[in-house]
Amino acid sequence: MTASPASRSYVWSDVKGTLPSLIAAFLTALALFALAGFQVTSHQAATRLLGRQGAALIEIDRWLPAHRDDLDLIARDRPESVVALRDVPLNIVLPSTQVIDVDNRVLRATIVRAMGERLYTEGTDAFRNREGLPQKPGYDDPLRWSVSLLGESAHGFWKAALAVIALALLASIGGVLLKGASPLTPLAIGAGFAAVMSLLVWMLTDAIHSSLSAPVDQEIVLALHDGAWIGLRNGLAVAVVMAGMHILLASFSNRDRPWGSETWDLPDTEADPDAPPV
Repeated sequence: MTASPASRSYVWSDVKGTLPSLIAAFLTALALFALAGFQVTSHQAATRLLGRQGAALIEIDRWLPAHRDDLDLIARDRPESVVALRDVPLNIVLPSTQVIDVDNRVLRATIVRAMGERLYTEGTDAFRNREGLPQKPGYDDPLRWSVSLLGESAHGFWKAALAVIALALLASIGGVLLKGASPLTPLAIGAGFAAVMSLLVWMLTDAIHSSLSAPVDQEIVLALHDGAWIGLRNGLAVAVVMAGMHILLASFSNRDRPWGSETWDLPDTEADPDAPPV
């Protein structure tokens, strides 16, 4: 039994009517993912995450006490110069004034921040071998990919991607409006989907982190954990706002309100006083 041309036309028009909403929902989720990538690779967030990974790489809580005396000696010998950190697989140089007579906690924070800045701006080019020559981590090393995905170049990628996706989302919203539908529902659905996916990643990374023993691997997973939390926060915020606006507008809408009308039938012998003169 084949469908009649009229029924096929009805189904096709129904698909065409819902397609802009589906595209808008998909692009909303995509835009929120891009926004999370843009935020987690920003200078402040990424340098903090990369600094923690660098600190875990050298086990700074063991490294600093063993090298503190050497750092003080070099800094005092050249108080107006800089101090290069030795036995560190990164090209890190600190002003001597940031080493001399500085509390260990402050010096630790300074070193971690310097490693984060170096990894953020130079990426994998910041790594050095024991001879001080450039040597990137292997392709099978998760640290290589983490530094590449959190670096300044990655931030530029997410910035461009977010702009393109935002323009496409605006175009899809225009398509929804042209169909006479409200864009609030697809925006809320897309944001809810992004929030659910971010929640799943957040829970997965939380479970993986507890099973790891290497400090560097733990920090890499924590970076994913933080990124998932940012995505979850953004998705929930947009979903709640869109759903709230939809409910608010629906409460003020009179589309479904039954409007009654009353008519008065005048007797045939009685003239309508409001009627125009004949």
